Order: sequence, then structure tokens, then C-alpha cells
Amino acid sequence: MRRIRFIAREMLHLVRAHKMYFIAPILFTLVVLTILAFYLGPTAVLTFIYAGL
Repeated sequence: MRRIRFIAREMLHLVRAHKMYFIAPILFTLVVLTILAFYLGPTAVLTFIYAGL
């Protein structure tokens, strides 16, 4: 859990330090898809990909 917090903190620092605010929604989407794939299985994510969302 400590490692996940460290990675999240580093990503936020990167966004703030380089003023790359357009990357924040992309990172958020990747995190949500990763959580879906981990907990619900890859079939839940594939449904969204094939639907074009």
C-alpha cells in the first residue's frame, strides 16, 4: 500500500511541477481501468473497449 501511495504522489508531483494538467484525466482513466481489470477481471474492461467508450 505504501508503494501505491508513493507512485501516486510522484505522478501528482510530475503533473504539478511541469504544469501538464492535460495528463491528469488520462492518468485517472488508466487507474480506473486498472482497478476494474484487477478486481472484476479483464472481461469487464473488454466490454468498455469494444463498446467504444
